[in-house]
Amino acid sequence: MITINPGSGPVDGATAEHARTNARAFADELATALGRDPGDAQVTDHDTMQNGRGHFSIRLDEQSYEIEMPGLPLERVRYDGASDQNIWDFPRLYLDGSSWVWIYAIRVCLRDPDEEDAPT
Repeated sequence: MITINPGSGPVDGATAEHARTNARAFADELATALGRDPGDAQVTDHDTMQNGRGHFSIRLDEQSYEIEMPGLPLERVRYDGASDQNIWDFPRLYLDGSSWVWIYAIRVCLRDPDEEDAPT
């Protein structure tokens, strides 16, 4: 059996409240990674849940991202590569139409827009 992009399917048991909390946490982590204060990023909730993910826009200065954030508790969505985490257990979020686990979505946001290669 071959599995491509595990965690990219529907998210069972998701709520809009968790999706909102997660979108804000993602925006705060992104702002911090860019040397900004948490809260500097604007998060717009489009009040749409589909397949267990809420749709949000995140804007920080001139950069803007469309996010479809899983609506599970943050600790079940925020994969950061810790030794006690198994990447297979985490749903992917969608960033500008492509699916990523949390840590790689942050890295995509941090890369130079002119860079051609995706982060590893």
